[in-house]
Parts: sequence; C-alpha cells; structure tokens
Amino acid sequence: MKIIVNGEQITQEVIDQEIQNQRRQNPRLNDEQIKTLAKQSIIDWTIIRQQANKAIASVPTALVDNEYAKLVDQHNGEAKFFENFGLKKKDAPRVKKDLEQNIKINQFLRDLTRDIPAPTDAEIRYFFQKNEKDFTIPEQIHGAHIVMRPNPADPSVAYKEMKEIRQMLLDGGDFAHIANEHSSCQDEGGDLGWFSPGHMVEAFDTIVFSMNIGEISPVFLTEFGYHIATVYDKKPARRKSLEDVKDEIIDRLKTDKGDDLIGEWVDKQKESADVQIVDEKS
Repeated sequence: MKIIVNGEQITQEVIDQEIQNQRRQNPRLNDEQIKTLAKQSIIDWTIIRQQANKAIASVPTALVDNEYAKLVDQHNGEAKFFENFGLKKKDAPRVKKDLEQNIKINQFLRDLTRDIPAPTDAEIRYFFQKNEKDFTIPEQIHGAHIVMRPNPADPSVAYKEMKEIRQMLLDGGDFAHIANEHSSCQDEGGDLGWFSPGHMVEAFDTIVFSMNIGEISPVFLTEFGYHIATVYDKKPARRKSLEDVKDEIIDRLKTDKGDDLIGEWVDKQKESADVQIVDEKS
C-alpha cells in the first residue's frame, strides 16, 4: 500500500506501525477494517502535521531540550532511555527532531481550538446526569488476610494448619497478631487497607465483598495460596457531587468540542488536499 498526501509519500514503516496501532486498539475488526482506519488516521495526521509545519516555522531549541530532558528523566536517565527503545547516542538528534515536530503539532492544535466557548451550565449538568456511572465511587472495604502458600506435594498440610488458625481467630485471637505470626504475606498484620472490587484477584473479591464487618471468612483458595480474610470496615458506593467533578466535566467537554472542531477542520482540508492511495495486491 502506498499513501501520498500533497506530494509526500508516507514511508512503509509509518504505515505498518499505524496498522499495528489500530489492531491493538480494535482487536475485533478484520484486516480490511483495520487498514481502512489506518489509512484514515495517517491521512488526517499527515495533513495536520503539514499545516503545523507551515504555521510554525521553528521551535526554540531550549524548549526542545527541555522536553528531551523530561523524556529521558521518565526513563531514569538517557542510557536507560536508549536501552528501552533500542537506540544509541547517535539517535538523540532524531529523537529531538520528533519532539520538535510534536511541539509544533500540539501548538497548532491549541491555536486551532483556542476560541472554543466554555460549556454552559446546562451542558455540564446534562453530561453529569448522562454519565452518572463515571462519577460513582464504588463500594470499598478495609480488609486484612492471612495467606499460606501450600507445598504442591501435599497442599493438605497447609489447609489443615489454616483451619487451626481460623479456629484461633473464632476463639477471639487478635487477627493482626496472628497474621504476623503465621501469614506468608509481608503486610503488617495482614492489613490490605481500603480497596474496591477489581483490585484483588476475583476469587478473593468474591469472598470479602460478601462478608460483614468483623466476620472471619472460611479458608479459601486463590492462585496465591490458602486465605483467611476479615473485614474491618465498609464504605458503600456513592456518587460524587456535581461540584466535586465540575472542573473535570468542563475539561472533558472542552476536549470533546476540540476534537469535533479538529475533525471538521481536517475534513475541510481534505476537500482540497491531493491524496493518492495505491493498494498493491500481492
């Protein structure tokens, strides 16, 4: 496949990379659908890049150097950054060139969407009501556990010991003290802190989120071994207030409006762009 946008031929490397990106993002689509999305994305972003380069001739070297410094810092230094991406010292100028291009594109898009009006109160309220689930804090529990990893040759030994430990707890033994004495886990007193569904393995969640405060669970098995759990406290699911999330909603609405405006702008540019696509059949 060849793609030429306003006289610029897109490299096969870029095409292959975008196809892989689309395949990761859309695993249920077939190859033709993936190729269609990849072509569309490449054309759109090429037009944006070309226009950004026309609008912004250069970027201050200090700004590029600062972005480069932040990038390598995220990877614990330049040597580690090069190692992580299979690069060498000689590749640094190319990395900085890519950063300069990204700065131009981001500035161009900010300029393009600068005059988007702020969302109205009615829009904010409607978004809040329509996306109620996004603003709900799920149920949380403060729990603790004792875990024992069994010997694969005879797991019944660990299970029997855990049954004895559970009886100690039922007889009034202090959970934290017994956890420190017997648990394979290093958590102090077996304390897991506060957590919501999905933060632990499913088998663990199924047990603990069905328990009452102060209850001692039966001995149960997960991929980490045999467990005994208890629940110290619970917080029911609750919806955040509009005031709590108003700024977040404003940002999301402005982003959505900006994306719409950019899409309309790109579609308008494509009306006069010289785009050639050649699908090469093997």
